Amino acid sequence: MTCKITIRPKALKFIEKQDKSQRLRIYKAIYNLPNGDIKKLVGSKDDYRLRVRRL
Repeated sequence: MTCKITIRPKALKFIEKQDKSQRLRIYKAIYNLPNGDIKKLVGSKDDYRLRVRRL
């Protein structure tokens, strides 16, 4: 199964403000989808969230 990943501008802005190690962790988690802590957002049809563990 293939899925399309869209990072909204607000989320991208947040990611780019993080320090380098956190940015790498976030991008690795995104590119390793569908593995990870993923849940469907309540009240939305096709939106999901991905939880990335803090170090």
